[in-house]
Amino acid sequence: MNAPTIFISKGDYAVIDDVHHVVLSRDGHGATMQSMGTPRFTTTKTHEELRILYFEERMKIVRAGVEALPSVVQANLERELEEFKPADVDEALRRLEFCQAMRRFHARGIVSKTVKGYARAARIVARYRRLCRIRVEGVRHDKVPLEFVGGTTLRDWFWRWIKGGKIQALVPGNDRKGRTQQELDPEVVLVIADRISNNWLTLEKPPFTLVYDLIVEDIGGLNVGRAIPLPIPSEDVCRAWKDRNVSDYEEVYYRDGPKRAKQLYGHVRRAPQATRPLEIVEIDHTPLDILLVHKDGSPNRGDGRKGKKKIHRVWLTVALCTTSRMIVGWHISPDRPSWTSVMTCLRMGILPKDFTDMGCRSPHPVFGVMEVMKLDNGKEFHSRSLRAAAAQLRTELRWTPRCKPHLKGKVERFIGTVNRDFLAFLAGRTFRDVRERGDYPSERRATFTLEEINRLFARWVVDIYHNRPHHGLMGRTPLQRWDDLSGFGVRLPPTAAELFAILALVVERTVTSVGVTFLGLTYQSDKMQAMRRRSGHLGRMYMVKVDPLDLGQVLVLDEEKGRWLEVPCEYPELAEGVSLAHWKANVSLAKKMTREGSRVSLETLRAARKGIAAEAASRGAKPIRMTQADVDWYRDHVDDPFFDVAKAVGTEDEERLRAEERQRQRRQGKSPDPDAPAPDNPPLPPQVGGGPAAAEPIVDDDDDDDDADLIAIID
Repeated sequence: MNAPTIFISKGDYAVIDDVHHVVLSRDGHGATMQSMGTPRFTTTKTHEELRILYFEERMKIVRAGVEALPSVVQANLERELEEFKPADVDEALRRLEFCQAMRRFHARGIVSKTVKGYARAARIVARYRRLCRIRVEGVRHDKVPLEFVGGTTLRDWFWRWIKGGKIQALVPGNDRKGRTQQELDPEVVLVIADRISNNWLTLEKPPFTLVYDLIVEDIGGLNVGRAIPLPIPSEDVCRAWKDRNVSDYEEVYYRDGPKRAKQLYGHVRRAPQATRPLEIVEIDHTPLDILLVHKDGSPNRGDGRKGKKKIHRVWLTVALCTTSRMIVGWHISPDRPSWTSVMTCLRMGILPKDFTDMGCRSPHPVFGVMEVMKLDNGKEFHSRSLRAAAAQLRTELRWTPRCKPHLKGKVERFIGTVNRDFLAFLAGRTFRDVRERGDYPSERRATFTLEEINRLFARWVVDIYHNRPHHGLMGRTPLQRWDDLSGFGVRLPPTAAELFAILALVVERTVTSVGVTFLGLTYQSDKMQAMRRRSGHLGRMYMVKVDPLDLGQVLVLDEEKGRWLEVPCEYPELAEGVSLAHWKANVSLAKKMTREGSRVSLETLRAARKGIAAEAASRGAKPIRMTQADVDWYRDHVDDPFFDVAKAVGTEDEERLRAEERQRQRRQGKSPDPDAPAPDNPPLPPQVGGGPAAAEPIVDDDDDDDDADLIAIID
């Protein structure tokens, strides 16, 4: 038996094909449940049948005890985490830390299940949190206040979290206490947000009083010629708006710099030894010690010359179960590690896997949600998006201190095994350093493509690494160890359909009569238009979630009914199965084929996609994946007129564009390249006005990738 049991308890409810059942019992073979309709019947489902039903989205699990929660908590459970204010989300994450510690204390019998025991556990966690702040900030202990959480309060948090099953159960109900602050005009809110984003959240750290003077001046300018002038809020009202909408982490990040923010908020914890499958999963990145190739030739040049051999390195993101040493998921990409690398690796780890099409003979039975993720201090591991996704999956994040890789030793050891074992016979190796490489011609010997490396790595992991005895497992193989522990069961995401929404990219859009527009692609559906026609919905902003790996559809949040609407793209031939990075390449090529300042035609985009697809097929590599630079790119170019899709616009002569490029180089005093292609990205005018999204990102001179990864840190 390789498939683990499904974590479902007595008293839980299972909705299978719209039929409600109550779980009567569960054992190592399956679960016995009774229908709640008339007539009632009893059925038994094996864990394999439950897994298939769940991931086919035919079954939904409802945890017992939700109906006993207060009405405010039940209402919070129906909402998405992104709907709450940042301050309330941060408070829920703080409460979650106390609850997760309480669960570990209960499991080990450290504290009793009394009010006194909860109070003792709260003191332990509070002292530990203060100790971590002292170590990070390097100050005396009397300079850091000790948090106080009462035993009754912690007991209430814990049982709300256990019964609710989601972090939303820990969100404070502040937004349901009535209006406690002055209602601001939407135009005034835009002015306040713009000035705070562009003038107060800067490294120069101007006092808020000066920024308030700019806010008053901007509102006065808007009032010129208005019959009914906009009210000018007081400075205290503006400060209160800033405190509600700007988190402490964002304030420190923008005004003191990323390094100071990491020192203050990079929490470090020490984890116990894992005993269950997916109890602790370690995640890390590494550049593979091999050079890959792809050809860049005649499809883009158009001059009949043979393509030039291009060489590049790739990065591996890997997640490893410390209990069984099974590889939960991985992601190989030529882009530097980012939020996308982590989310892609997590999505692969949570979903069932089948690699028979890659030639693998052994099964890969790992799936489910990990309880704890061990991470280092990379930017992509400190993003709000990752913290929110982990909270919704009820996964705890633990960051290891700097310069202490031994605290994440199992995945570090696996990375060393990859470079020594997997790459041992592959041509194009770079080895660890120049001395070890010697006279080996890495560049000349490089021959493998990204697609081939992905296929070979899957076979090596599934057929070799998982079946090789491990000394840390007392001579058992990782696959045998997983089989031994499969009776413990694994946790599943809230629902299989929600997994995409949890790991997707969040943007805000207005629903118009033509639908939702994202990067020039239009998404439309009857259900979304019916939602738009309701009273009070005209012109409002909606939360939209985009899968960066597939632009074929988006999810639009219907807040009144508490559901996500699946809205397909009106041009499926352009977006179906296309990643955000691939779409960027399509538009870039289309710009070369269209005169500067004109709108990109639908025919041009289709021709560009066909050209890129043909080139990718000739190289034998998969399409490129999104990086955080791509996220910044669409943020900065979302209003670019090149993204407006028209139906009939002519194309530009390539030779004339190359001539204009040579002339521009001569004006700059450069020697023109006769074979230089047409300019790819013409300079854009500086962005003027806008809300917080238009703020210029802070760039740390010590790290060129800060700008590229900024959205992942604070989005």
